[in-house]
Amino acid sequence: MQHNRRLSALLLAVALGAGACGAQGETLGEASNSSFHVKPIAGTSLNEVTLSAAGYQRVGIVMVSARAASGTRAAGFTMVPDSAVWYDAVGRTWVYVLAGPRTFVRKPVVVARYSGTLAVLSNGLAAGTAVVKVGTAELYGAEQGVPGE
Repeated sequence: MQHNRRLSALLLAVALGAGACGAQGETLGEASNSSFHVKPIAGTSLNEVTLSAAGYQRVGIVMVSARAASGTRAAGFTMVPDSAVWYDAVGRTWVYVLAGPRTFVRKPVVVARYSGTLAVLSNGLAAGTAVVKVGTAELYGAEQGVPGE
């Protein structure tokens, strides 16, 4: 029993020490306000998020085009990767669309269903619209003023 307590104490000390070393002076993955600019869109509660070139590269934004859903029952529906869909704190669904060079705007969408790794949207997005597939969490964090985004 004594051996287990010593081992546990040693492991705890190593873990805390390693955590402290890692936290001290860590800058990779941290973004400053120079990495992005948030500009309110007049008349809405939405914002434009513009990333600097370095911020865009750091976040690793990946874009895809929404595509028309196929089938007779899917007329007017579009599809995007499920990773493009962002749920906010109250359960509303959004995607980030390209609004300009390295500039993104959150757009509300209605998810009709999921099919594998695709979200089938019944409203809110036209086929061909460029949406963010990777980087939505970072854009939302920047838009909401979360430190480190």
